[in-house]
Amino acid sequence: MDDHVPPVPNADPSAEWIGEASSPVPDGGGPSFPGLLPAPVPATDKVVRRVGWVASLGASLVVLLVGAFVLGWLARGEGPDPATLPAASATGKPVVPMVDQWDEPVVAVAEAVAPSVVLVIVPGTAQGSGIVLDNDGRVVTNAHVVDEFEEVQVLLPSGRLVEGTVLGADVRRDVAVVQLAETDESVKVATFAPSDRIRVGQLAVAVGSPFGLSQTVTAGIVSAVGRVVGSYGCQVGGARSAKCADVAMLQTDAPINPGNSGGPLADRTGRVIGMNTSIRTEGFVTANAGVGFAIPSDTVLLVADRLISGEPVGTAFLGVSVVTPTDGRAGALIDEIVEGSPAERSGLEKDDLIVRSDGRPILDMRALRADIQLRLPGTKVELEYLRGDRIGRTVLELASLDEELGDQE
Repeated sequence: MDDHVPPVPNADPSAEWIGEASSPVPDGGGPSFPGLLPAPVPATDKVVRRVGWVASLGASLVVLLVGAFVLGWLARGEGPDPATLPAASATGKPVVPMVDQWDEPVVAVAEAVAPSVVLVIVPGTAQGSGIVLDNDGRVVTNAHVVDEFEEVQVLLPSGRLVEGTVLGADVRRDVAVVQLAETDESVKVATFAPSDRIRVGQLAVAVGSPFGLSQTVTAGIVSAVGRVVGSYGCQVGGARSAKCADVAMLQTDAPINPGNSGGPLADRTGRVIGMNTSIRTEGFVTANAGVGFAIPSDTVLLVADRLISGEPVGTAFLGVSVVTPTDGRAGALIDEIVEGSPAERSGLEKDDLIVRSDGRPILDMRALRADIQLRLPGTKVELEYLRGDRIGRTVLELASLDEELGDQE
């Protein structure tokens, strides 16, 4: 990110000085008249004196304000230490920075997050970024970074290269976990923020290794939440395969490029809100165009926990075909129900409009798909739907998409 330091306005503008005018001496003397008032002061002299009085008062006020500010500054003990400031080349005196680095939020975020970011390398194949997950030396990254490899190399923040073993990968949500053979004091565990606190427009800082440039920092904002994007598994197995899933992601304009995959997207407090995963491109252009996507932190942690514990990461199956309404209503409109599916057994019908899942709003068909596919087979979910003018609720147990597709083959 290119830092921009705004120019400091001139604090000492030039002023026009008004010289004191002298009255001409009369050519001849005149008689003196005791008891008479002094001769009136010429109008020009009055103006000069008034201007001088106002200028003196203004200067006094400025001096008082500056003095109060300096005394308060010294009393608080704030400001940079002159001993740590670079010396000016000509005078040898310390130079005060024009911008205090502690007033720069991106600086603070970068310093907090960078120790938890590593470079993941698949020798001779690919590379990406990773986030330190815990004190046991586990790192979370994208499944498409490690692909089908079991062994990788990881570059730590200190520059030390260590070996890593892939504990597991889920191509449906594009999450993988790598176990490091060893770490050092440069490694810090990342802090994750809950996804329900993320707001559109908030600061978003990306840290990663675009094009192999490790510890690169860029910044932007969260452009959208709940943006449903097809997962890496859709590329691997095709749109109709069990590997394909829709994932509700964060959209950001923070510049991310190839190599940022698997790295953190952080908020202004240095907490990870998402894992950078993909960018929107057009034609042959593969560089960032201001539209990037990150898997929300809750999804990253959920899948990572399953992979570490050895739990299945299968995809749940509801058994409906849905469309997005075109009449302005939010929700997923049921167009078809699979016979014998959980949807049919729960009493859902064609033309029901599903509007909530476990209390969370469903905005369109892809949002429902992303919500269901994040769940494990066998889990229960409460769906709220509209049937005509009536509101209905049903609780059902989800089936397995893998088994459903296997039965169809």
